[in-house]
Amino acid sequence: MKPGIPLILLITYLLAGCMDLQFERYKSLMKREVASGVHADSLFFGIHFGMTSKQFFAHCWEMNKKGLFTDGQSNTAVLYRLNNHELKHPASLNFYPSFTHNKISGMRATFEYDGWAPWNKHLWADSLLPDVLALYKKWYSTGNPFLTISDKERGTIYVKVDGNRRIIIGRYDDMLVKVDYTDLLTAKTEDGHATK
Repeated sequence: MKPGIPLILLITYLLAGCMDLQFERYKSLMKREVASGVHADSLFFGIHFGMTSKQFFAHCWEMNKKGLFTDGQSNTAVLYRLNNHELKHPASLNFYPSFTHNKISGMRATFEYDGWAPWNKHLWADSLLPDVLALYKKWYSTGNPFLTISDKERGTIYVKVDGNRRIIIGRYDDMLVKVDYTDLLTAKTEDGHATK
């Protein structure tokens, strides 16, 4: 056997162990937070879990009249332009909620730098991800810190769980950073039963 092979096996074993440990910490945190009874319903810009679709659309209309929101990607999302030095470069946030029983139970959001192009490597998602994470640490400065989890398929993701609110941030592709919000009290497990 070549001398380098045991070292490679050891590194692989250690990395797998770290990923397992990270995931176990995440699962333990989720269980503890859901059981705590704490409701962290606030998302961003006055939007929150439990808001009805009618309330959401009325709120977006008011924000549109103030010039803060506009039609997003293919008119299937809401667009907020980040141009007040929230990130290192002008960027767009597209978002749209998911509803359970006509109430917001999740939110899908994507960030992208407006000047993204295949030749603008400094505006790719690899650079955007740490900038979005820093922004989120400001937006959600209280509660539990973000956990770093290495996932074979998704790469490095960042997860924050406070009470019923879970936020997952990760690179989606070369252009986009995706953020998923979930109300763990209304989320469904794979077998269709509520988590609580």
